[in-house]
Amino acid sequence: MIDRAPSLLAGKRAARMPPSERSPLQFPKLSESLTTLALLVFALAIRSAALLLWPDALVADPDGYRAVAENLARHGTFGNGDSPTAYRPPLYPLALIPCVAFAPASRVPIAGLHVALGLATVWFTYRLARMSGLDRGAWLAALLVACDPILLTQSALVMTETLAAFVAVASLFWIAKAGPGGQVRHAVIAGALVGLAILCRPTFLPWAGLVALLFVFDHHSAKDGLRRSFAFAGAVALVLFPWAARNQIHFGRPIVTTTHGGYTLLLANNPFFYEYLRGAPWGSVWENQSLDRQWSAEMPRGSPADELRADRLAYAKAIQAIRNEPGMFCYACVVRIGRLFGILPHQVATPESMSRRLLRYAVAAWYAAEFVLALYGLVWCLRQSCRLDFLQRWGAALSLVACFAAVHAVYWTDMRMRAPLMPVIAVFAAMGGMALRGIVSNRNL
Repeated sequence: MIDRAPSLLAGKRAARMPPSERSPLQFPKLSESLTTLALLVFALAIRSAALLLWPDALVADPDGYRAVAENLARHGTFGNGDSPTAYRPPLYPLALIPCVAFAPASRVPIAGLHVALGLATVWFTYRLARMSGLDRGAWLAALLVACDPILLTQSALVMTETLAAFVAVASLFWIAKAGPGGQVRHAVIAGALVGLAILCRPTFLPWAGLVALLFVFDHHSAKDGLRRSFAFAGAVALVLFPWAARNQIHFGRPIVTTTHGGYTLLLANNPFFYEYLRGAPWGSVWENQSLDRQWSAEMPRGSPADELRADRLAYAKAIQAIRNEPGMFCYACVVRIGRLFGILPHQVATPESMSRRLLRYAVAAWYAAEFVLALYGLVWCLRQSCRLDFLQRWGAALSLVACFAAVHAVYWTDMRMRAPLMPVIAVFAAMGGMALRGIVSNRNL
């Protein structure tokens, strides 16, 4: 997990050092309050501009989250009419309820919610980077998150990415505070936030188990580490309990995630998609109409029990497709990992205007530079730390990336689904940028 920031005394000593003796991660001294205010003002400006300038921002409801929130506000049921559902995770629709109360002008409060979440994400990224030892260079990590193309794009859509990025970086911040030598109450806050992250996106669920395990590796006190591990896990369970209890009542099963996993697995593993992978040109978009037509004809529908049966049927069909073509499944896993960490957005408009094409290539250049810096920052950290220290500093952040990669290697994925990882990648990129800046500076002296 991430350790605490260097002491104030160490910072004062570094400030008195000649430039050639300063750490590569230090940056010219500025007022922290002024830096934070400037970052938030900049983030407010760019996030607001993205919503104001984006055509039809927050109009569509592609995954039905606003519809669920409106139904909950009108009928008191998380579902459709009086029929309950567990098809979507609950946190984002619950967050939308105060916004949809202003219907038909709900776009404005939703925009306000997304901007507020974006500002909080930038602030937590800045604080996380400071705790990681970046000192004044933490502004770079925050700027990368404020301007991130995926986060900007998703902030204009009624989808979970904006909220998921916030709970991810807030969780990492409190996990860092609860790290070696930390306090139990910080572990409880971290656990509650990770529980909320799971209710926002079930992909966080395996990460919760890994973080609980990481707390045990405390070189200060194994007993204290175990205590914080149990406190963290208990807080996660406590947050998930109401959703699981509600699903037990309606569906007869204590579902802690959703009934959407089966279709997501089927979408990523079916004969139509495997055939597309065999012959489609590189970079083309898979159109899943054939699968949707087949699934619509076979899917059980009606009662809440049918939702569970549909989920089980989708899992069964996906597993059968994997068994029939294990080689294609392995190849598809590689493709999905590539798409999760891809740098060039797919071409979705045909024909494509020159401005849209240049914008896609600009995004690719942005992510190419950020990923190179992040990789350099990761290598730099590995070389500077012993194994145990590296695990305690960076275990939670890297395990988050590993969990998302593992889950989305099997389930459906695209670039937007790495949105919760962007604060982590930004911190490593800032680490790499500041380390590289120090090397260049030293060479010039």
